[in-house]
Amino acid sequence: MSPTDLTTLAAAKAWLGLPATAGPNDATLAALVTAASRAIHAALGRPGLLPQGYTEAIDLETRRVYLRQWPVLQVSSALWRGVVIPPDANPDPEGSMGYVLQPGDGAPPGRPQALDLFGSFRPGRQSLVVSYRAGYAVQGETQTIPAAAPVTLAALAPYGPWASDLGVSYAATGAPLSPVAAAPGAGQYTVSGGVYGFSAVDAGQAVTIGYGYVPQDLAQAATELAAERFRAAERIGLRSKALGGQETIAYDTSAVSAAVLAMLQPYKRVAV
Repeated sequence: MSPTDLTTLAAAKAWLGLPATAGPNDATLAALVTAASRAIHAALGRPGLLPQGYTEAIDLETRRVYLRQWPVLQVSSALWRGVVIPPDANPDPEGSMGYVLQPGDGAPPGRPQALDLFGSFRPGRQSLVVSYRAGYAVQGETQTIPAAAPVTLAALAPYGPWASDLGVSYAATGAPLSPVAAAPGAGQYTVSGGVYGFSAVDAGQAVTIGYGYVPQDLAQAATELAAERFRAAERIGLRSKALGGQETIAYDTSAVSAAVLAMLQPYKRVAV
């Protein structure tokens, strides 16, 4: 599977009613999952949905600019004509110089967030350069490692399926645990498909988990689009079919169904 896939082969097979066990169409369906996911990224006008870093050179025309990717998790730096702009922590931002990031919505789909600049900044082409991290993520989810085997936790994933690990820390101290491939020791963890494994030494400890996720409606849209293309191979070139002269079946020949388009609409980039 591609790292940009918005759904899984298992989800597509379940939607189609195919057996979960390996089958002769798995390779074809997996390729359709990737193709459907790429098509959705293109339709949304967004290069990625999971947490990653971005750097934008922005034409500064007003003291409020909108960052292209969302939800924004953290602004790393802001430079105006090479001069560092600090974050503005003043209760009255107008009384000092710096930037303030507009808070995100918390839940998907979210919206592009404004970066407000306070101070004197002369307009100019590509005069503002902002580096930041954005993507759909759950941060600081607190759970307690079970006291008895199996010493595992499953991400709660309230908004959609788990997709990437962003780290684990002890809740009491904030000290990070180290990810390992297998057999975790004290202060270590493993993760696969949103299930986190720990050492028995850490049983009973409270931890905070961070992870990227795919919003459930986009995961469903990718599943349905891949499934539609898979079934379309059985009727290439057909618009309708008569059955014994008694019944006619008409097929939806649109590139993307109305149901899928409705799920995508709230996530599309719009001009701001």
